[in-house]
Amino acid sequence: MIALPDVDTLMAGGLQDRLDSLVADRAKAKEKMIWTGAGGIVAAILVGFIFYTFGLEEIGYFAATVVGGGALAWASNNRQQMIDSLKHEMNGALARSLQVDYSVSAFSGQEFENARTYGLLPTYDDKYLQDQWHGSIDGTDFLLYEAKLTEEQGSGKNRRTVTKFEGVVLRFQFARPFLGTTLVRRDGFKITLFGDNKTYNGQTLERIKMVDPRFEDAFDVYGTDQVEARYLVHPAYCERLIEMEQEFDGDKLAALFLGGDLIVTLHTGNMFESATLSPKRDRELLGKTIAQFGSITKLVKLLNERPRH
Repeated sequence: MIALPDVDTLMAGGLQDRLDSLVADRAKAKEKMIWTGAGGIVAAILVGFIFYTFGLEEIGYFAATVVGGGALAWASNNRQQMIDSLKHEMNGALARSLQVDYSVSAFSGQEFENARTYGLLPTYDDKYLQDQWHGSIDGTDFLLYEAKLTEEQGSGKNRRTVTKFEGVVLRFQFARPFLGTTLVRRDGFKITLFGDNKTYNGQTLERIKMVDPRFEDAFDVYGTDQVEARYLVHPAYCERLIEMEQEFDGDKLAALFLGGDLIVTLHTGNMFESATLSPKRDRELLGKTIAQFGSITKLVKLLNERPRH
């Protein structure tokens, strides 16, 4: 099983020195963010007031929004550039110790399309991907990244951007394909009014009763092969899913066994933020990221150690 490092080991391996060299840059970025944001708010108020004195309230409101929003966006961008540099150092150090690859930017593949097809991900207008990890865990290839999917709703003054999904997309690629397709969702996914079957991509997935009644209220399982589905979603596996959900502080977990892939999506909010502008939280956030990888490796180990017939 892959050996997870601890925070002290990573820091002693040169990471602490690199972070210490960025202390001044972090302070400058924080100060710049505060002053830019505050200046933008003041400028927006002044612009709005000027237009208001000439009786142009609507134009003033629009102009103030543009000025204030632009300044806040600029401040946020400056902050994010510093955060990305820090994540490159901290997450990069963890990735090297695990002998996997890490990149602040991310790119989706077939796993994303399969997740959409089988309802693990919602419809959206725009997507933003970041924090991509890729490599091998105990001989099993994996890919993980964060995704934020948004949709424009309403019109005119009521038009707004709504976040439909913000969390992680995780794919494990096994050498031996699964016999059928199995879909696992947190309880509440079933629709009893119209029956318990689901159809995706021309496949009919039947509702499958859980072997262990302890998890009957926690998960809904659908599949094309009832024997394999019951084998895959056994109590130990359900416990690992719940553990991973807790480690990631997430909810609405979903898993899809398809072909040779296990695809997992989890609503988590913004993850892998191992860096902030405050050095005081470095060790805490890095430790949390290590624990999240620990839950992933346990899940892979469990699937690998039980031979499929």
